Amino acid sequence: MNRARDDVPWPDTARISSREDLLAPRTQLVADRDAYLGQGRHDVGRRISDDQVELFVTTDIAPALQQEFTLHAPEFIALHDVGASASLRLLASLAGAAGARVQRLSVRRQGQGVALAVLQFVEVPLADGTPVRVYSTDINADATARANVARVLLAHSRLGVLLVGELPAHALTAQLGPLHESLQRGPWPNRDLLMVPLGSSIALAAQGAQLANQTPVAVHVTPHAAKPKHVWTFVGGAWNRLHGSPNGQRALPTELSRAVPKPDVPSTEATTEPMPLESMGSPRPAQVQPAPQMAPMLAAPTPMPVPGGTRWQVYVDRCALIKGTVSACVFDTHSMQVMAHNGGQPPAERLAQQGAALLAAMNDASRALGLGPARAEAGISTTSHHLLLRPVPGHPGVALHMVLLASASNLTLARMQLERVEPPR
Repeated sequence: MNRARDDVPWPDTARISSREDLLAPRTQLVADRDAYLGQGRHDVGRRISDDQVELFVTTDIAPALQQEFTLHAPEFIALHDVGASASLRLLASLAGAAGARVQRLSVRRQGQGVALAVLQFVEVPLADGTPVRVYSTDINADATARANVARVLLAHSRLGVLLVGELPAHALTAQLGPLHESLQRGPWPNRDLLMVPLGSSIALAAQGAQLANQTPVAVHVTPHAAKPKHVWTFVGGAWNRLHGSPNGQRALPTELSRAVPKPDVPSTEATTEPMPLESMGSPRPAQVQPAPQMAPMLAAPTPMPVPGGTRWQVYVDRCALIKGTVSACVFDTHSMQVMAHNGGQPPAERLAQQGAALLAAMNDASRALGLGPARAEAGISTTSHHLLLRPVPGHPGVALHMVLLASASNLTLARMQLERVEPPR
């Protein structure tokens, strides 16, 4: 052993010049894990893309979300359907007005890739720029998890919104009963619920008073809302009354078309200029050459599909001619916006919602198996029906979801006939 060489102490750290730093960069130690991963603010889940957030849990979904809300104390609004299917449509309207996408929070079991639940939301900035998430309680999960997560979202929101459809008085009482029990049982940090009637509002004031009875929660009832923009006006107005003046720093925009900011569009081409680096020998003055014009490396971004911009109705009508078809829908896979529909039940909104959830689940499963993202399509058979789900060729982000009677159709033949239907150009 060469003891003289082994006893040489560690050299002191010396500050090197910017030129040496470029040629031999040093490692920077980041003490904050959130700063390293780029989270940047306290909120539920870790962002993995512009419209995707992930949360890994080790317990059931609802208790895990409750722990996250308790830890981070985020400000958010929860939209809950009562005899209606309007919350996801409101999110799609908020995002669609800005040409943005409805975002997804995927809750996964630690060590597994398949999502246990998928929550959908949009982010609306306050006047001071702070983003406030607007969640829908209509989540993709099993029935028990869906009910438990809806309760957690409403209980920990800064404003809970009940979108009430056209229901008889006894049916409305039956649907609000479990919620009233949850308000009484607690814990329920939220102190404000807003009831927005989408149908008749004659008996809703009495129902609201009954819901608030013997609870610490104030229930407010709005006038009838006929369109998504009216619903959002009531939601924004209620937030501003509860959390600040309409012109304050904590104010929420009340105009639906301006609530969600337009997403940044990346430049389709960029010019690269090489940085002149001197050799390790004698330094010489750098000779800066004019930067060559680079060819575009990225294709132009694909625009979001817009209803009416393409002849989708003609395409759906042709698909619906396949024997046994009872309902067919073309939809945007990101915002779940319906592009065209033909048939009866299931309704277009439900086909779009479940079709997007199935596509997301298939892609999640493909990634979990190490196969990477795929152009997922599916043919599913039940006792009485067949489901056909496939992306529309030549139209990224658009998919077709069809329901056929099993007694009147053949799944294999229907898929072959569907291949012959030419999509719009």
